[in-house]
Amino acid sequence: MKSTEIKSIGFALDPSSNLSFLLDWEVTKKCNLDCSYCATGIDGGHDNSFAHPLLEECLTTIEFMYAYVDLYMQNKKPTQRKVVLNVYGGESLFHPDIVEILKASREKYKRYADRWHLTITTTTNAVINKSIWKKIIPLIDEFTVSYHAENLSKHERLFFDNLLEVKKSNKRVKCVVMMHNLPELWGKSLNAIEFCQENAIGYIAKPFDGPGEAYTKEQFDYMKKFWNIETPTTKEQTISVCEGRACCGGRKLALNNDLKSNVTFIQRQGFRDWYCSVNWFFLFVQQVTGNVYVNKDCRMGFNRQIEALGNINSYQTILDNLKNQFDNKSMPVIQCAKSICMCGYCAPKAEQLEDFKDLISRHVITDVIKYE
Repeated sequence: MKSTEIKSIGFALDPSSNLSFLLDWEVTKKCNLDCSYCATGIDGGHDNSFAHPLLEECLTTIEFMYAYVDLYMQNKKPTQRKVVLNVYGGESLFHPDIVEILKASREKYKRYADRWHLTITTTTNAVINKSIWKKIIPLIDEFTVSYHAENLSKHERLFFDNLLEVKKSNKRVKCVVMMHNLPELWGKSLNAIEFCQENAIGYIAKPFDGPGEAYTKEQFDYMKKFWNIETPTTKEQTISVCEGRACCGGRKLALNNDLKSNVTFIQRQGFRDWYCSVNWFFLFVQQVTGNVYVNKDCRMGFNRQIEALGNINSYQTILDNLKNQFDNKSMPVIQCAKSICMCGYCAPKAEQLEDFKDLISRHVITDVIKYE
């Protein structure tokens, strides 16, 4: 299908797609690794110049996130009242108070347990001291571990040992293998995939998102085969994020309201002026700054510009505004102003407002959206 033919994107009718609301919580900017492809700075993947946020601040954020998502859950269909709290960083498990933070995440959920289901996950490089790792495993429902071929040898051994420890605990685990484009490190990435295959661990072969990270034809053809993409690569080098994207969680997507299309990779990038439901499925809290956004990558606001919903220091204002929008049936629709879509790609979206109405009506139970 040519990119010009794509008019809308939605979730496919697939039993393996567990629709949920993702609370992305960047607990810390610090990381115990320093991968070359991971940008530094406040909006990068890590930055060790920032101190770990205080435990008390993190506890307040948990209360805010749960109150925020509870308002959305009241306006979604009962079968879709599922929430995923993704604790990440930097390297979230590198935070000195991470055990206390995870315990509080479970304790503070109890007041909402009869209204929506919570799954606590972490996105981690799994290069964590074994004694801490064993304390963390019982507190997390699902692990997404990322393999980085730039690991030192001692990190490599610790990574695979910890990955097996999670597997033995019968916790759900998925390994995101960052496919390094340097030939010698590409081979290590392939070895990590072989390890996952031998140990029956689910994995994803993930290309770099950066627009400057180019792959050879053979490398990108390998990833296309993994994602079941049939179109051949004809260029000597292909920049993956510019060619298209798959859902980060591996969900199957539907094109043009054809719920049975079940595609895993969509060859289109950029949805400027499209109507998007990203606020109905995501929230991003950057603990270091306290800024709250609808999504960690797009950060779109309701005024057709990139902006924060507010700051955790005045979280009650954010909650009051959201409640008023629901009570007054005035929830606006986000219209995209960006040329690249990364996290949030899977959120139902459409070029035309009427198509968007059809998509969102499958997920929202009450008439709270103001379309004009």
